[in-house]
Formats: sequence, C-alpha cells, structure tokens
Amino acid sequence: MKKLSVFLICFYLLTGSGLLFAAQEEATNMSYVCRDLAGASRWRADARITNERPGIYVMVEKAEGIYSSFNGRVSWVARMEFERTEDSIRPISMEKRVFDEKGGLIRLEKQEFDLANNNGICTHKEPKRNVSRTRNFKFNKDVVTRLSLGLYAQKFLESGKTSERLQMVSEEPNVYDIELRLLDKETIEVNGRKVTAYRLSIDPYLGLFGFVKVFLPKAYAWHSAGPKREWLRYAGLEGGINSAKVEVTVVDHD
Repeated sequence: MKKLSVFLICFYLLTGSGLLFAAQEEATNMSYVCRDLAGASRWRADARITNERPGIYVMVEKAEGIYSSFNGRVSWVARMEFERTEDSIRPISMEKRVFDEKGGLIRLEKQEFDLANNNGICTHKEPKRNVSRTRNFKFNKDVVTRLSLGLYAQKFLESGKTSERLQMVSEEPNVYDIELRLLDKETIEVNGRKVTAYRLSIDPYLGLFGFVKVFLPKAYAWHSAGPKREWLRYAGLEGGINSAKVEVTVVDHD
C-alpha cells in the first residue's frame, strides 16, 4: 500500500495540468489559470508549441504561483521535445526547473526517451535538500509525461478511441499504468461562452487494488468537440492526496 500511496501522489500531481494542448502545424500559444473551488487564483501558466522540424515539436511552459507541492510561491519553466505522427504523440525529452521566490533553483527534473528501444532515463534533483535520483525504465505501452498527456488525449479523440491504457512517467521518477477513458459529451461554460466538449477521465490502473479507486477523488478533463479537440478544462486534485481540489481552465489561445 505504501507504493500505491506514492503513485497516487504523483498521479494527481501530474494530471493537475496535464491535459492542456492541441498541437498544430503553426506555433500555438495558450494561457491557463488554476483556481481553488472558491474561485481564488492559485497559479497561472503560459505555454507555446513550435514545429522545430518535420514531425518534431517543442513545448515550453512558464508558470508562477502557489502549488501544493511547495512552500510559498514558486515559478517553473518546462521544455519538452516530442514527436508527432499521424496517430500518436511520443515524448523525446523533457527538462523542468522550479524556482523559489528569490529565484533559487529548488527542483530539476530531466527525462530522456529512446523511442526505438522503448527505454527511458529520468532524473530528479533538489539541490537545497541534497536529493538526487536517477532511474532507467523499459516501457511496454505508449508512454506519456505530464506535458504530453494532453497532446496524446487529442490524438486519442481524433482516432475515435474510448479507452486506452498508457504508462506515465512521474517526477519521483517512476512509471505507472493509467487508463484514459472517454465518458460522454456535454455542454460546459468556458470564459463566459457555452461549448460542447468531450469529458475524459484519467484513472490509475491498480490491478488487484482497483477497489481503492472508489475512495479517491476523480480527475476529469474536457476537450472541445470541434475539429481541433482543444483542451478546455481540468477538475481534480492539484497534487497529492491531501492537496487542494482545483479547476484549471484555458483563458487564451491562438
């Protein structure tokens, strides 16, 4: 059960802002804000996706505010390179740097993926706490990261799938099985306008421990039902099991 608890903390941390983008051939800019259930703003992020070369894209996310995993206000910059094919999104590399209010580095995460051999090398460092971990992984399913999950969900919807099991890389670092499921189509309000959207769930696949999911808050994401399948909203825990319940909503994109 200890391993299960560690997984759940990382799972919700990763999905807090994971279902975010619809990759396009031109550069894509997007802003999104995280609020608590009372509507108070916690953090805001700006992101940009660019097509670096045929089939290869780069996403850069910059954010600042209050996040459950850290004390005080923080900021972060994450850069992910990924491959986009006709039917899939595959991460190539990711680097994320988290800073305290004074600009000091408090966390560094790096992930490198060997797509040909389904291998990954992931590191997690917290210099001020003298923490440093490196792990090697072998994947037997499609792999996603916090930043690539939203892109993958777009392809999932475009392909007409209703359920799929994936492997997600967490910041520990570790790898866990998750299930992405299409639930229904509904009308929601986003920034004062009514939008028809697909509602998705992202669940840990716990095998023999599946009964535990009954006691966990659900995590959901909504993508536009339009042709681009754009991400619109996330609702669920921000970070670990004891973290704030939040809603992350897109506020601008082009």
